[in-house]
Amino acid sequence: MLRRCCVVVMLALVLAAAGRSWGARQPAPKIEILQPQTGQALGGLVDVRLKLPAQLSGPVYVGLGGPPWARLERVPDASEGRVLLDSRMVPNGPQKLIVKTPNKRADAAVDVTVGNPLQVYFSDLHSHTGYSDGVLLPSVAHDYARNVSRLDVFTLTDHLEYVDDTEWLDIREAAWDASEDGKFVSIPGLEWTKKIGHINMFDPPTNRWPADLAGFYQAAADAGVVCKFNHPGDGTKVLEGLAYSEVGDRAVELMEVRRASEEQAYLLALKLGWHLAPDGSDDTHGPTWGSRFAWSGILAPGLSKRNILDALKKRHCYSTLDRDCILRFKVNGAVMGDIIAEPTQTVEAVVTVRDPNPGDTIDKIELFEDGTVVQTDEPKAVGRRWTVRRTPQAGRHYYFVKITQADGNLLWSAPVWLTVKEK
Repeated sequence: MLRRCCVVVMLALVLAAAGRSWGARQPAPKIEILQPQTGQALGGLVDVRLKLPAQLSGPVYVGLGGPPWARLERVPDASEGRVLLDSRMVPNGPQKLIVKTPNKRADAAVDVTVGNPLQVYFSDLHSHTGYSDGVLLPSVAHDYARNVSRLDVFTLTDHLEYVDDTEWLDIREAAWDASEDGKFVSIPGLEWTKKIGHINMFDPPTNRWPADLAGFYQAAADAGVVCKFNHPGDGTKVLEGLAYSEVGDRAVELMEVRRASEEQAYLLALKLGWHLAPDGSDDTHGPTWGSRFAWSGILAPGLSKRNILDALKKRHCYSTLDRDCILRFKVNGAVMGDIIAEPTQTVEAVVTVRDPNPGDTIDKIELFEDGTVVQTDEPKAVGRRWTVRRTPQAGRHYYFVKITQADGNLLWSAPVWLTVKEK
């Protein structure tokens, strides 16, 4: 009997201890997101309101799918907290508003949709330093690009075959130190440099890449990096004559287009099936980063690294030999660079071009359909909004525009691709 009583007492103590342990492991009360609500459309500065568990201590951070993070300044004994979040610093579209706390079990999230007008940011996406065949150091180049050339976006792309591991680390650290969301975005890059051709990579995870073209395409597509065909000439003598590659088409989003010969390469690539946006980089080798003769205008909702990489991945950009000319091009409401999935029967192309310099007159706007000029406008003004409606034959088509200014400067938009269905 005594032994049975001891067993019962011990079992009761074990169960009590287990109960306390289980109670200690119960999830902490979650933060409740009062505003915004699930599915809400957001834009501009977002007023985020949270209901805070009484026992929660420490900082609270809020973000839209990731950085930039806004810190909630907690008021002692307050059951609610508020923070302003700038939705313009993240890409448009579906996002998850995330709340992070010191207690992971108290974290919370809601699905929202972000939508902000696209702005134009000017960039140089191809340049070099003394780490390859240029001059000086990455930190000097970034300082020049930001404070002298006054670029919005800058990328150093030294030849990866020259760059050792220490230099690659310094290239990334210099880009990190120089970049400041809302003011200046710097993205580390490398140039894959082979006899067959040269290709830039933006924000690559490593400086070790396959030496053969097919292997490079596959590695770049797997890594999800943004890539650009460099100085293609007329396209016939580089990269196997720009031979189309389905894998390569997933890896490469841009091509340098800055002069007549490169326009021919661009037309060839589009005809072969590539989905590419034109880029206007300098390929600077001297200490004049971002100030020579060509730039890209990148369309993004705000100036942040996330936005710029997202915009380049979507081909939302144009090449320009005029540093401050603003070009917008849409087809059936889709932004330049988009591929429209839903078949259509009609095409409406809208061009908006504006130059703040009163001397930079727009002489000519040419609308290309499948590589051929199908309509021309001659505004003879510094600004123009031009709408063209067309009813092409059934099948796949692409459209882009070329702008010619009175001083000879040129601009090329990215295309919009679509399918016209049978009537």
